[in-house]
Amino acid sequence: MASYVQAGELAAQHIKRQFPEFQWQWQIVRKPRYPAYGMLDPLDLLESGVQEKIKNHWDFAVVLVSNELKARYRIATLGVPSSALEVGVLSGHELVGDPDKSRKLAGLALHILGHLWGLEHSAEGVMVPPEHASQLRPESFSDDERLAVVRRLEEVSDIRVEERNSGQGMFRFYWNTFRADPRSLVVDVIGYAPWRLPLKMGRMTAATVVSMLFMVLSPEPWQLGIDLDGVALAAGTLLSIVCATVFIFAGQNLGQVTRELGFREQVARTRMVTFLTLFLGLFSLWLMLFIVMSAVALGFPREIVGGWLGGDVRLDTADAFRYAAFMAVLGIVAGAVGGNIEEEAEIKADLFFDEEV
Repeated sequence: MASYVQAGELAAQHIKRQFPEFQWQWQIVRKPRYPAYGMLDPLDLLESGVQEKIKNHWDFAVVLVSNELKARYRIATLGVPSSALEVGVLSGHELVGDPDKSRKLAGLALHILGHLWGLEHSAEGVMVPPEHASQLRPESFSDDERLAVVRRLEEVSDIRVEERNSGQGMFRFYWNTFRADPRSLVVDVIGYAPWRLPLKMGRMTAATVVSMLFMVLSPEPWQLGIDLDGVALAAGTLLSIVCATVFIFAGQNLGQVTRELGFREQVARTRMVTFLTLFLGLFSLWLMLFIVMSAVALGFPREIVGGWLGGDVRLDTADAFRYAAFMAVLGIVAGAVGGNIEEEAEIKADLFFDEEV
C-alpha cells in the first residue's frame, strides 16, 4: 500500500508542477472489496470508480489494484482509461518486486489521466504508449498537450450544472449539460471511433448480414424500396437509427452508471457520450449497408429484377439507391435486435474503454 500512496504523491507533484493555475485536491480511498489475488475485470473496477467519483464529488478518479487485469483486445494490459466515465484503472501486477515501482506507477497514472483529459498518443513524453512495464516513467506533458489539458480542465472546473439551478427538468438539464462543455463531448465521442463499432459488435453485425441475405433474394423488398420516395427514406433512416439506439441503450443498461438519484452533470455527460457514440456507430452501419446494397442493386441481374417488378420496368441508378437505402433501414432494425443479443459486459467495454494500455 505504501508504494501506491507514494506513486499517487509523485503523480500529484508532476501535475501540480505542470498545471499550477489550478488548485488540486487529492484523496486516497482504500476499498478492500476484492481479494489480492486473481484476475479482475476492468469494467467492474471502472463502475466502482464511477460510484466513488459521484459519491465524493470528484472530477476524475483512478482505481489502482494489485491484481492482474483481464484483457479483451490484447494479451495483457497495464491499465484502461475511460474518458466517457472520466475514470481510469491501472494495475501494479506487472511491477511486483520492482524497486522502481512507485515511479513507474506514477508514470502509468499520468498516461491514464492524459487519456481522461482528451489527449491522444504521441511520439514522446507522457502519452507514448507503453508496450511494457519497463518503459513506464513519469514524464512531462508537451506544450501543446499542456494547452489542451488546460482547456479541458477549465471546462471541468466550472460550476456544475446542478449547482446553478436545482429546479431544472430532465430535458433542460441535459441541454444545459451539453452547452456547458460541448467541445469535450465531441472530442470524447470522436476518440471512441464510433465508425468501428459495427466491427466490434459481432452479433449485431451478423444478425444484420443474415437478414440482408434473405431479403435481397425476395421480390417484396425490391418492390417496396423502389416505390418509396427520398423524403420517406430519409425520415425512415433517421427514425430507425434513433429507435435502434434507444433500444440498445436501454436494453443493455448503458445509462445505469450510478445508483445516485437526481440529476448530476457527470452522469448526464457520460450518458450523452455513450448515446452519441452508439448513435454514430449505428449510422456508420447504415452507411456501410447502403454502400454494399447499392453495389448489389447495380450489379444484380436485370432479368431477375425485371421479372420481380414486371417485364416493362427498368431499374435505373436512382431506383438502385432507393432500394439500397430501404434495405439499410431494414438492416438497422435487424441490427437493433442483434445488438441486444450482445453480452452486456462486452458492449459496455466496447463503448467505455478508450484503450487497453
